[in-house]
Amino acid sequence: MESHQDHAHEEPTESQLTLEEARLTIGDLISLQAHRGDIVERYTVRLIGMSKGRSVLVTTPMVDGHYLFMREGLALILRAFSGRSAYAFPTQILKSVNTPYPYLHLSYPRLVRSLVVRRGARADVRVICAITHCDGVPIEAAGTIINLSIGGALITTARIPGKKGQRLTIKFKVVLNGIEALLDLDTVIRAINVDQSGDSETPYQIGVQFTDVSAEDSIPLLAFVYQALLEQVPGA
Repeated sequence: MESHQDHAHEEPTESQLTLEEARLTIGDLISLQAHRGDIVERYTVRLIGMSKGRSVLVTTPMVDGHYLFMREGLALILRAFSGRSAYAFPTQILKSVNTPYPYLHLSYPRLVRSLVVRRGARADVRVICAITHCDGVPIEAAGTIINLSIGGALITTARIPGKKGQRLTIKFKVVLNGIEALLDLDTVIRAINVDQSGDSETPYQIGVQFTDVSAEDSIPLLAFVYQALLEQVPGA
């Protein structure tokens, strides 16, 4: 069984700081996570203001063009990215305001958890992909991406699509804020691992490195990886 250190998780560096030190920018996309019983709901909103020690102001979430009713007192986890750092803190809705436009006052945090996201940081995902070429020769194979970075991926497959050092072309879809993007990426096989237990229908783990990613593909890839990492940042 082969392994390769490129495909190990590179842990983010964690620290705690104040919200002012996080240097979030007005207009930044913010992720809000709410637990309603056993259901986890996630909303994407924008930061519109901060009053130190008082409240954090964000837009009211929308679904299908309609503003959601957000109950005052609802506990949330707020997550955001700035530069190469991810930030998270627990908060709650202090006030839901409808005029002159809908927005929320959230409780101001005493401290914020900060994680520096390194280039090799991998997000745990589950994304179906198609493997369409091996060294330029058309093939038909399917796999599941189980972790993903901006530089590569780990794919589980039922059969080996190529040998270490060969080039694969993979295609997969990502969805960001309701918008779907199809990525078509050239890769190189860097590692092949085999599950010897016999219990898995997809016993092969193929570690690939992305090569020559186009600008058209790099933007949704980066956004998807950061969004997935953001959702994995602990909130407290």
